[in-house]
Amino acid sequence: MKINVIRLATFFVLFCYLVFGADMFAQSARLERKAIRNLKDWNSPFDDFAHMGKVIVDSLSVNAEDKQIYLYFNKNLSYWPWRLPMENDFKQSLKSELRCRLKSYNINVYTNNAEVQELIPNMHRTSSEVQAKRLSIRANREKLITRQSQSDFPQGLSDDYIALWHSHGWYYESKLDRWEWQRARLYGSVEDISPMMYVLPYIVPMLENAGATLFLPRERSFQQHEVIVDNDTSSSGSEFALSSNLVTSSHVGFAVKNTLFPGDNPFKLGTSLSISNANGKVADYLPHFPTKGMYEVYISYKQAATNTKQAIYEICHTGGKTSFKVNQTMGGGTWIYLGSFEFNEGSNPDSGSVEVFCKDGNISIDAIRFGGGMGNVARRPANEVVANQWSLKSGQNEAVKADKVDPNNYHWKTSQRPRYMEAARYWLQYAGIPDTLVFNLNEDKNDYNDDYQSRGEWVDYLMGAPNGPSKDRNASGLNIPIDLAFAFHTDAGITANDSVIGTLGIFSTDRDQGIFPNGQSKMASRDFTDVVQTQIVDDIRALFNKDWTRRGMWDKEYSEAWRPNVPTMLLELYSHQNMADMKLGLDPRFRFHVARAVYKGMLKFLAFQEQRAYVVQPLPVDHMAIQNLNGEFVLSWQPVIDPLEESALPTQYKVYKRKNDNGFDNGTLVEGTSFKITNPPLDQHLSFKVTAINEGGESMPGEILSMAIADKKAPIVLIVNAFDRVSAPAFVDKDGFAGVAWWNDQGVADKYEYGHTGNQYDFDRKSPWLDDDSPGWGASYADMEGKIITGNSFDNVITHGQSILKAGYSYVSVSDEVFESEAYDAKNLKAIDIILGEEKATVSFMDEKQYDFKIYTQGLMSRLKELAESATPVFMSGAYVGSEMQMLNDTLAQQFAAEVLHFKWRTNHAVNSGEVKAIDIVSRYFKSNFEFNTEHHPKIYLVEAPDAIEPAHKKAQTAFRYTQNGTSAGVVSDGTHKTLVLGFPFETITKQQDRDVLMREILEFFKYGATRHPAALREDN
Repeated sequence: MKINVIRLATFFVLFCYLVFGADMFAQSARLERKAIRNLKDWNSPFDDFAHMGKVIVDSLSVNAEDKQIYLYFNKNLSYWPWRLPMENDFKQSLKSELRCRLKSYNINVYTNNAEVQELIPNMHRTSSEVQAKRLSIRANREKLITRQSQSDFPQGLSDDYIALWHSHGWYYESKLDRWEWQRARLYGSVEDISPMMYVLPYIVPMLENAGATLFLPRERSFQQHEVIVDNDTSSSGSEFALSSNLVTSSHVGFAVKNTLFPGDNPFKLGTSLSISNANGKVADYLPHFPTKGMYEVYISYKQAATNTKQAIYEICHTGGKTSFKVNQTMGGGTWIYLGSFEFNEGSNPDSGSVEVFCKDGNISIDAIRFGGGMGNVARRPANEVVANQWSLKSGQNEAVKADKVDPNNYHWKTSQRPRYMEAARYWLQYAGIPDTLVFNLNEDKNDYNDDYQSRGEWVDYLMGAPNGPSKDRNASGLNIPIDLAFAFHTDAGITANDSVIGTLGIFSTDRDQGIFPNGQSKMASRDFTDVVQTQIVDDIRALFNKDWTRRGMWDKEYSEAWRPNVPTMLLELYSHQNMADMKLGLDPRFRFHVARAVYKGMLKFLAFQEQRAYVVQPLPVDHMAIQNLNGEFVLSWQPVIDPLEESALPTQYKVYKRKNDNGFDNGTLVEGTSFKITNPPLDQHLSFKVTAINEGGESMPGEILSMAIADKKAPIVLIVNAFDRVSAPAFVDKDGFAGVAWWNDQGVADKYEYGHTGNQYDFDRKSPWLDDDSPGWGASYADMEGKIITGNSFDNVITHGQSILKAGYSYVSVSDEVFESEAYDAKNLKAIDIILGEEKATVSFMDEKQYDFKIYTQGLMSRLKELAESATPVFMSGAYVGSEMQMLNDTLAQQFAAEVLHFKWRTNHAVNSGEVKAIDIVSRYFKSNFEFNTEHHPKIYLVEAPDAIEPAHKKAQTAFRYTQNGTSAGVVSDGTHKTLVLGFPFETITKQQDRDVLMREILEFFKYGATRHPAALREDN
């Protein structure tokens, strides 16, 4: 009876469940249909994202019992940068469309298999919501390299290791049997090297200035010469010397080989030496340099657990000695970068060598490399050739058709290009990285595929087990604890209305159940991508374009995104195919601030990952001056406040000094904003640059000022450095004719430009893309590839100063900001030399009515009027001294130029060759005939648009004429206030001897001209 009751009760419960459950199910189904009708006209509340695709609801479900609505959106919704307020607003926008009882239901939103709250970065969560699985898993780690002259930055990146690379590179296309770019040449550049001009000049030094240790799978040196000193065989004239009484054993190591073929590993072709009784100096490396210049220094050694952790490498260079401490238990069997230094031509033991020391017994020594060199990896088709594979499909193990080839029908071919232009696949071979594990995953059948696949595998090889390469997670690797990886690209696309395409971020969480081998969640890659992309877009909108487009964050299996076993971001900064993007993309100021945004994003991400505070390194200083204050020379400067970063405030400064044409020293820490130059030696040039320092790092340097004392009684000339401009080239866009107007204004590079392929030749907007050899609109020449384009060195003072000192005069220098300030004392100056270079009013990014780099500021004109009243002679030279006034229709500047500087504008683009001669009428003062640079030159910037200027009145006269057409190249005034104005920059005169002669003539004219006015005479005593 009891059993029957139980059965009856069970039956009743089941019956109720079925009845009420069925009713609840039916109710939920009705509510689902209602919810679908309610949301039919829903629109997203966010419209500031572009190129992300339409956001739609794939499906929804309603749980009537729990009053829950589950909305499943397509993957496009996951591309958004989710934040908690954004999530609330989004859900509220959905709820506002619901009617009746559905309004009280809780909404759950899913996309890409995740609830949207899961897409909010840890950094933007409350402390209780932080997901620990996404944080860094950091075992105790040791420092690989310590630059002993660099401060430690506890709130910077001093304990972090970063792998990064820039785009693609010059590669061997086996199907065509030629080396080529992986992308098309457009707007004077190509994606394979244009991101390099963000990474190498800016991102890398910013990160290293914050203390990070950087690894790149592409050559970072622009120096095309290469010198190797090795215990086996060294470059011609170079020597290796081992200290005496050392106990050595020989192991596998590096050997020089002119050409590398498939299977060659240069780090297995020679020997390295292990020393077991080291107690002091171990070896001397004496390179013989073919030319004077900057050379990057790389070391190598055999890695071993028993090696010293304190191997000392002391680099002797023209700026002094710089020491590095290297931990040889990691990073062996490859090239390890130490730094870049100035060396003189030839062999110079005191200023061009490396000394190696060890005091605790076991040390390994192998080759040391100076400079980047030329590519030496030879390629030809293998027995089979496969087609290029899209990166998104990389690693999907699908069958790829191979074409049979007879390799004997082809000659071996090297790239014939500088190594920095080559793709990662070739540098990795030269760097001794294992081929089958890293860069030869396709058995020599396709270098294109190998190249993009190799970058991520290389990151994993740097780390080693358990994060090793895909083919062997337990490979020992190099024992380097990489914290993040970063790939810098620009992608393709064109907008019809020339709006910017903008910034895209890519990461991957799909493989390995979304977990890295060390147990960290791959959602850390999304956090990393979000933080960096947000920083980039916010900074661009604040500084350059308030409407800059933020594109999506794609969770897709691009090879560079999924292969690295660390948090990784693939950045597509903008479209290299879209002219609106390239107007900014070619500008050095844009490059600097985008690079700073990348650095800041990495800093903030890693600081949060490591649960510590961060400080952003300061901006470069300005308002620099060298002044003679009561007989004592003082260098001064001012910090620059970063309006975007509260923490970027300097607490110290470092002053770097250079003697004559040597390199800079290791710097002197300074607490304040001035530095006494004590007892400057006679007849020598001293140059200075200053950086700002805080707990987060060291700033990039500002301009370089110089001084020299001929003798204690020599008159002092003031050099004013007013050439601050860096800018993109001019653009033209009229009636379907659009592109880079190189002939009008080639722009001004920040020190140098290596990313220019050649001038654009196709300006027809309707010209179609056919292939990379015929890309249509924007297509450009290739004649400049591998050549340096010199820009504003910010070191032009020394060029003027060398000629001033040669003439027997002393000189000091100031920035134009100081010279123009009311506080500057301009009294008792003997003569003024104003460097204008290619300074020119340039339209401001955020306000087209405002100008940057304007020559004729109120401050400059006021100061020059004051000097005219005191009859202080003025020499001024620049390419736009007259044309700026005309361009701006600046009548006040025109009047000033006529009354104070005694000239007027005649034309710009006066000549396209630089021959100049003095005219007979001024032969009492000037007899010079010389040439300034109007063509590509490796050391002197090109003047594409010199001015023709003429006398403004009878008291002035033409002093020089361009020989090409006889127009006036310079105007001299021999009145009470002596002036000489040149329509081209003095520092671009190609021969040192000509500069010396002209400067001597100018200074003697200022002192002993025909009009011997008492105020102008300025007796030396």
